[in-house]
Amino acid sequence: MFDAKPEDRSALAVVVFPDSFWTEHVQMPDGKLRAVDYAKWGKRGYANHETADKVARLIKSAEENRSRPEPSVTVWDALEPHYKRWKAGQEAITDGYALEGWAGGITKGQIAACKAIHIYSVEDLAKATDPAVEKLGHGSIKLRENARAFVASLNGEGAKLAKENAEMKAELAEVRRLMEEDRAAMKSFLAQQNLPEPSMPSDMASNTDTGIEKRGPGRPRKLAA
Repeated sequence: MFDAKPEDRSALAVVVFPDSFWTEHVQMPDGKLRAVDYAKWGKRGYANHETADKVARLIKSAEENRSRPEPSVTVWDALEPHYKRWKAGQEAITDGYALEGWAGGITKGQIAACKAIHIYSVEDLAKATDPAVEKLGHGSIKLRENARAFVASLNGEGAKLAKENAEMKAELAEVRRLMEEDRAAMKSFLAQQNLPEPSMPSDMASNTDTGIEKRGPGRPRKLAA
């Protein structure tokens, strides 16, 4: 039976990426509901290139292709591993190191530009085609070179630690974002209610760093006899 080689899947993943999977329940002629799985995927380097279809139809097309004398890699070959994860109860995600956690000199603007064309990880960026990279603007070629060097340097325990570090930084970035949203919401609420913003007492503010009362210039305090 034909099965796509890992290198073939990897090559196709440069172009095709999974967006989401979901289930719809369709009423049959006998009145019973039948679960139908759907998949939606996109094309890297294109902001609005998304396609959805029934999983059963994708599988059938892939099986027909595999029965040919010279089968080729299909869209389903790229989606299948993610679909199996999703069916097992795991979210279909993009493999690799989050751009937010990559200490490679990437800016927030570049991260936003990458995500706009469905590049979510350092690996995605390292494998991005020239037309896709050009859409990221000035310095994008150097950015891809840095991504390739970073991916090439990962191996063994170093790869595991780097991935954990990237995930941690991404989680911290998300926590900071949520905290900023909470502060903004509280500030807006206080403004609507015409209430002053709470401030830290001056004596607490002076002791925040060291826990020791700070004194101004002048003679030292006289000790009691």
